Amino acid sequence: LPEGEEEEEEEEELELSKAGMRGSRSSPPQKPSAPPGDPPGTPPLAPILQLLRSQLQEKDELIRHLENDWERSRAQREREERLLVTAWYNMGLALQQHEGDMAAAAAWGGPGGARSFLAQQRLATAARRARAPHGRAASSS
Repeated sequence: LPEGEEEEEEEEELELSKAGMRGSRSSPPQKPSAPPGDPPGTPPLAPILQLLRSQLQEKDELIRHLENDWERSRAQREREERLLVTAWYNMGLALQQHEGDMAAAAAWGGPGGARSFLAQQRLATAARRARAPHGRAASSS
């Protein structure tokens, strides 16, 4: 090897040995040995650990809060889906009822038939009361 390249390799080996990586470059870096005592200007370890623990507790609390929010929103979404399904079901029933009423009216001789407006309103109100709102059983009062 030329002299310049030899010097570069030696410098590289020195740098690697300082970093604890002498030998194979693919080996994981080794932990440098801790000097006896903290260097000046380094805070003691206990307050740093306490700070990290408190940050961890805050993050755990945030995670619990977010999980509770997610559960509440999931439950709300399920309630909304049930309400939508119930509304569609009730609309279908109302449509069937209306079609049945129209067929009955046609059988009576046209829309309204022989019934007066008030009689039709009474029948519509009675039918509405007979149908339970949102799929609940009709009350017997």
